[in-house]
Amino acid sequence: MSESDHSMPSSSSDPVSPASALASAQASPRQSSGFGRLLLVVLILLALVLGAALYEQNRQYRVLKADFQRQHSENSQLIQDARSQAAQALSMAREQAAQVDSLRSTLESTSNQVQELDQALQLMTDSGSDLLLLNDIDHLVTIAQQQLSLGGNVANAIISLEAAQAQLARANRPNLAALQQSINGDLDRLRAVATINLPALSAQLDQLSGLIGSAPLLVPDVVAATSHDAAAPAAAPAGAAAGSESDAAASSTGWQGVLQDGWHWTRDAAAQVTQDLRGLLDIRRVGDSAALLMSPDQAQRFREGLKQRAVTAQLALMMHQSRIWKTELDRVAQAIDQRYDMRAESSRQALKLARALHDMPIEIAMPALDNSLAAIAAARDAEAAQDDATPDDSDDAPDAPAQNPSDPAVQTPAAAPAGAGAV
Repeated sequence: MSESDHSMPSSSSDPVSPASALASAQASPRQSSGFGRLLLVVLILLALVLGAALYEQNRQYRVLKADFQRQHSENSQLIQDARSQAAQALSMAREQAAQVDSLRSTLESTSNQVQELDQALQLMTDSGSDLLLLNDIDHLVTIAQQQLSLGGNVANAIISLEAAQAQLARANRPNLAALQQSINGDLDRLRAVATINLPALSAQLDQLSGLIGSAPLLVPDVVAATSHDAAAPAAAPAGAAAGSESDAAASSTGWQGVLQDGWHWTRDAAAQVTQDLRGLLDIRRVGDSAALLMSPDQAQRFREGLKQRAVTAQLALMMHQSRIWKTELDRVAQAIDQRYDMRAESSRQALKLARALHDMPIEIAMPALDNSLAAIAAARDAEAAQDDATPDDSDDAPDAPAQNPSDPAVQTPAAAPAGAGAV
């Protein structure tokens, strides 16, 4: 019974196992086909990704290649430009080197010329220094003479002579001692000359011109009316102050102030009437009858004419023209005396100033520099005689060897001045 029981399960298990095997057999192909499909999809996606990556890499490569080609072309262009600039710089350097060589040769030739000129100057200075010194002294003395004769400028003449004196003192030539003494004498005479104070005289002429334009004439003109109008406001405050004082006195003293005020009014009215009556009749002594017949325009032109004469006198002062100075100031003094009102202080002051300037001498006798010029001419003659005598003596020395070398008229080449024949 037990065996049947044991056999029954075994028999019953046999039919179940083939079915499950069949089911599992049918399920396994399905599973393998799904896995294949999944694997195929993955492979396709992987191929797409790899293709896209390869395409992007190819695109980047093309971009980089184009960039590299552009940079290469730019670099090539830059290299060509740099080569052209280098060639230009090289050509310029060669040209500059050629110019430097030319300048160096020019400098060498100039240096040689300067050395030759220096040697010639040294030779000339050593041999003809006295002649050059005389030329300089003559130039300075001539300048001093021109300053004295043309402008009467003693100060500039003294400066020129002092320069000549200092140059002679530095040279220390015994053969030019007479010339130095002559220049010293002329310089002492120039220092003793009295000078004219030109700024002071010019200031006085300006003052005279101002007085001519402001002093009153015998006939009232525009200037006199202007001065009268300017004087009237100055008198007005005084009258106002007197009126205020009288009002204060009247208010303080009562009827006595009223009487005092009436007295002041009566006195002022009488003074005004007296002044008006005097203005109706004016007695003056006039030397020129035409002085009272001038119109205001003529008076203005008359003043301008006198101012022009003052300017002419100032020019004559600068040029030391004594005749023109005295003539112009004499005309100005006569016009002021005849046409101006001498009752005014400004007119009297203008007349006094014009006469004082007329009597002022402006022309001073200047000493001449004849002594210095004569000494220069004598020194030149001595130098010329010495230069003429030296070659003759040197030529005659071989023909007359028996002559006495100590004779001053005949000198040997050794006894002659070292540079006398080289001038």
